[in-house]
Amino acid sequence: MALVTLDAVTLRSQDYSETSRIVSFYSRERGLIKGIAKGARGRRGRFGSTLEPLQRVRISLAVKETRDLQTVTQADLLHPFARLREDLFRATYAQAVAELLGRVVVAEHPAEEIYDLLLTVLQALEERIGDPQLIFLAFQIHLAEALGYALHFEACAGCGAALDEGGRLSFPHGAAFCHDCETGNGHAADLSAGVAELGYRLGGENGIAAAAALNPSREQRRELAGIVHRHLEYHTETLIALRSLRIAESLEGYDSEPSSAVDLKADGE
Repeated sequence: MALVTLDAVTLRSQDYSETSRIVSFYSRERGLIKGIAKGARGRRGRFGSTLEPLQRVRISLAVKETRDLQTVTQADLLHPFARLREDLFRATYAQAVAELLGRVVVAEHPAEEIYDLLLTVLQALEERIGDPQLIFLAFQIHLAEALGYALHFEACAGCGAALDEGGRLSFPHGAAFCHDCETGNGHAADLSAGVAELGYRLGGENGIAAAAALNPSREQRRELAGIVHRHLEYHTETLIALRSLRIAESLEGYDSEPSSAVDLKADGE
């Protein structure tokens, strides 16, 4: 058994037995990892509030490589992302980020690119930089690329022509084709011209920042969200139904001014 220290973000925390909690982290060094925090429950829990979801922490784990569940021995808070708890709309999108990571990444398969993307997105949501829905879309597009399933919206992958009249997005290719070049493959989705441009902007190097400058229509947002969702499901072979995202979508139009504190603790589902 080895003792390892990780820079991580808590994704999920749920009660386990009368005294313990099971916590999921995404760490820079080991990717997605789960641990049991013994003695964490109760008013005098040994970790206090350090293991609440969506906080950046430095954790020490007693690791046994043959186990799926490691033992948390220490946790120090690095950044609480506290202002997320003041804004219900942004908090639910932050939860959707954590929930999606827990669904699609492989356990203990480190990817610093994904960890840095996670921190960038949480910081943008906390600092209210841009539209949270667009930030989440940008996150999904960049996550797909980091997982090896990049999406290409910039031009027709067949002839290189601009997608001024839209086209089709092929999930196997992760690429857009104009109407003259599209193959008729069933694993594809219609792509409007404006949505191709939106996907290209959000998927660019400064895609998270672009969420502050763009103002697409509701129809364009929904079309792109559906395409990205289906693309991730196709490549991960996982049905992705995010509870947090359903809540966020139900709050469209919510006036995201500071309100009462939001409990980000997982509900044990």
